[in-house]
Amino acid sequence: MDRECLELREKIQDAELVLVGLGEACQYDWNALLQDERYQEIERETGDDERYVWIVPFLQKMILRRGRGERWEKFYHILRKMLEGKNYFIVSLCMDDYLYDAGFDESKVVSPCGGFRRMQCNKNCAGELSDMPEESYEAVLRYYRREIPLTALEEPVCGRCGEKLRFNQLGVERYAQEGYLEQWSHYTKWLQGTVNKKLCILELGAGMAYPGIVRFPFEKVVYYNQKAFLYRVHPQLYQVGEEIADRSLGVAENPIDFLMGLEKL
Repeated sequence: MDRECLELREKIQDAELVLVGLGEACQYDWNALLQDERYQEIERETGDDERYVWIVPFLQKMILRRGRGERWEKFYHILRKMLEGKNYFIVSLCMDDYLYDAGFDESKVVSPCGGFRRMQCNKNCAGELSDMPEESYEAVLRYYRREIPLTALEEPVCGRCGEKLRFNQLGVERYAQEGYLEQWSHYTKWLQGTVNKKLCILELGAGMAYPGIVRFPFEKVVYYNQKAFLYRVHPQLYQVGEEIADRSLGVAENPIDFLMGLEKL
């Protein structure tokens, strides 16, 4: 792995532009919430009552706000240092929003799967996003702390139509793409400027959940740009196509562990 890390560092230093794709394997492990003793109690209390399904993402946001931990801190710190002084763009499939707290230029980041930063009407009645009602979050937090009963919680609703409010992320009934489309436009324009330029592509942990966003488009860029080179890092799905084998490298490694290897060199 040391050899691949050194080669990657050299490729990035030599590149005119750097494209980074962050996949599902770079995301916070939501199973950690399932191990929380208080959360297990809440699951038993709410049972199959659909009236309280809405509190789960608020609890997920609570876990994220507690801090991403040393592992993610190091991961994003190393990535940020690698990209310093480079013309880069990051396409992230992660919905934990850690990327936005890591010091990157947000004008060079797009997250087409959404996250926990904004909310939307479940029916997307007006194509608008809104801030999270802090009072709803605080109420769920107080319930988590056993300060108020479950029956005291009120689900937030859309101020326009009265429908349920949901975090703007894939999985809602009518996902509001307005949350990322402007940045996606910036990304496509940036990508047009990579033609015939030395481009280093670093794909970290992108599996087959949304291959049309990262894996397939990245391969296409390398196929057409003879000056591009792709590093695909994934514990299982690290393989690259034969047509770009001479300008790509698949690394069978956990993407976070792989990047942390750079710190040791």
